[in-house]
Amino acid sequence: MRVTSSTYYKQYAQTVQDLHSELNKSMKQVSSGKKFDSAKEDPLSYYGGMKIDSEYTDADTKNTVISDVNNRLYQQESGATSIQTEMRTLNTDILRLANESTSGSTAAVDTMNRDMKQRMQTITEDLNASYENFYVFGGNDMSTIPFSLDVDNEDSPTKFTLNFDHHFPGEEETTTRMSISYELTNDGDLKLTFSGKRTDDTKVNDQGTALTSDQTLDYLKKAMSEEGRMSLGYGNLSNRSTLPDTFTGGLNVLTGISSAGLKSMSDTEAKTLIQDRLAKTPIALTGQAVLAATKFLTAAGGVTGDSVSEAGEAERTNMSSTLKKVIGEWDTSEQHVATSYRELGIKQSVLKDTQTRLDLIKDTLQSNYDDRMGIDPYEAITKMYSQQYAYNAAIKVGSNIMQSSLFDYVK
Repeated sequence: MRVTSSTYYKQYAQTVQDLHSELNKSMKQVSSGKKFDSAKEDPLSYYGGMKIDSEYTDADTKNTVISDVNNRLYQQESGATSIQTEMRTLNTDILRLANESTSGSTAAVDTMNRDMKQRMQTITEDLNASYENFYVFGGNDMSTIPFSLDVDNEDSPTKFTLNFDHHFPGEEETTTRMSISYELTNDGDLKLTFSGKRTDDTKVNDQGTALTSDQTLDYLKKAMSEEGRMSLGYGNLSNRSTLPDTFTGGLNVLTGISSAGLKSMSDTEAKTLIQDRLAKTPIALTGQAVLAATKFLTAAGGVTGDSVSEAGEAERTNMSSTLKKVIGEWDTSEQHVATSYRELGIKQSVLKDTQTRLDLIKDTLQSNYDDRMGIDPYEAITKMYSQQYAYNAAIKVGSNIMQSSLFDYVK
């Protein structure tokens, strides 16, 4: 039997195909950095690497979310800081007003009274800022302004109202308004009354369903008890209380009451504490001073200079007594806000430490993944070039075989 070039060309073609396949595999490994293309090459290493990859993705996701949460906490901290700054200025105003209450002119009282009203509105806006651009679990969506303050009530000059509009989770189409009205009594104390309504946002001009005082207080407790706990690499999902609460804002900041603290109390204890703290917030105490000054100015007949009527002088005495009560409670109110501020600082510190730990976990997982699934770049590139040289040499041999085969055919 005669063996021609065409006989062994078929074997050559298979060899060239194998060399080309190996070259493509090496080029793919150099490009991707992966040692295996499929599980069948090394099942144990492959699936071990996939597990590491999943753990790395989880750590990286939590690390990214922590950055977003820290931005939110910083925004809440900025709101608390702004409230503290306003409180320091208001403390000065109230002390000055207390001095003016003895013999000061109505013009001076009116000036400080207007300034305090404005700062009450500023504190209200600081509360709203903690919700800005974020959907807060235990807060509102971006379409609803949570807090509004009515401090210039012409029908009731001895009364002001703080409104809290809230969307509870699962009730995105229902707005619950909780109104806290503060009224100055003849003794110079504040009397709190609660009212509210629930409005269907899908209905045009819906008048809503009125809430009783007890119902409003129930909803206030529910709103202040809501939390934003998240799994961020700190704590255990099986124990929810160990997860960090990512929201501290609104009435919780003003009162210094944590949502976890409210949940640990009985219903009666929680409601009693809420009412007591709401009467001592910076808005409440400033409003108490404003109402006393307003009552004095009304009795004095407005801004009349240094001359004040007998009725005005009587109200001046009442104003002085009220301001002493406000000053006596002011430090306690500042401590409540400072408590929330400290909690925000602790949360940020914990999340920063967690982020550092997650970075370390990512580095460790990356190293393990490279050992199990990765290739040595130098070795892979050297292998690729060796296979490329072999493939090119085989192609040149093939051209000689083609010539011989054609010659044999002609012959």
